[in-house]
Amino acid sequence: MFVPADDGRWVDENFARMAEVVHDYDNHLELRWIPPDKRTREDKKPYVIWDTFYNKAVLYASEIEKPHEILARLFLADNANASVLQRLEKEEAAKKLLDQKAFMEKLEEAHDKANFLINTPLHYIKLGKNSEGRQIKMDETRRRIS
Repeated sequence: MFVPADDGRWVDENFARMAEVVHDYDNHLELRWIPPDKRTREDKKPYVIWDTFYNKAVLYASEIEKPHEILARLFLADNANASVLQRLEKEEAAKKLLDQKAFMEKLEEAHDKANFLINTPLHYIKLGKNSEGRQIKMDETRRRIS
């Protein structure tokens, strides 16, 4: 699934989520997208994790790389001498971070939906169907009426 970016382009939601995780990991890091016409010989890949404190690129990534692999590379960049076991652990940690971020987005969506249901001015709310296939409705005091 794709989400709209600030500049009007559409970005893969996994990369948008990864950008949030990168910023949560370090406030001075950002995931940036390099438009094709702005790429140089050094940055052939479209994504770059940029350090705003030092104003330089930390690592480059392509669209075909999975977000958890990119995060694992970022985490391993903190350790100069990383073993294979550490790499696997970092990759697993990156997967968990992305999954948790997706779960948090679903919780926020459910919270917004519940908030709407609680504050709706309608006289009844359609919640779905019961086991008999009939519509479940509630009145203004949130009591079931059908």
